[in-house]
Amino acid sequence: MVSSIKEVLHNCEIFSVLDEETIEKISRISSVESYEAGDTVITQGEYGTRTYLIAEGQVVLTRTVNLGGREAEVTIDILGRGRGMGWASFLCEPCGVSSTARCQKPTKFVVIEGNKLRAMLKADPQTGFVVMDRLAQVIANRLRAAYGAMDTLK
Repeated sequence: MVSSIKEVLHNCEIFSVLDEETIEKISRISSVESYEAGDTVITQGEYGTRTYLIAEGQVVLTRTVNLGGREAEVTIDILGRGRGMGWASFLCEPCGVSSTARCQKPTKFVVIEGNKLRAMLKADPQTGFVVMDRLAQVIANRLRAAYGAMDTLK
């Protein structure tokens, strides 16, 4: 059974440090969506407008890289409950998506419109800083994973 939106937010790698009042505000701009195994949720290169938090299921993040005349797809990360993707949607607008996200299992997401979250964080700079600090840690880890994945292509 899907957890409540607030429970998913409380368990998310970015929002777990936020107080109940802020979690409540974010839950009001969130919805729940379901995808089947094999469904592509976001595609590398498109403009991302939404952030996806995994309530149930599993998603693989891949990136297509050009290897001087040929392309290869590398796995960046495999995400499960509490992890998120599409963070660029509230960092900038428009902002290109850096990897493709495909469901490996039936997956339920809490979905947040990036522009609404960005406006909320701008209105509360203290919370905005906390969220951006956590996000910087997640992005740094994903970047290291991407570099590591590409190192295997040598």
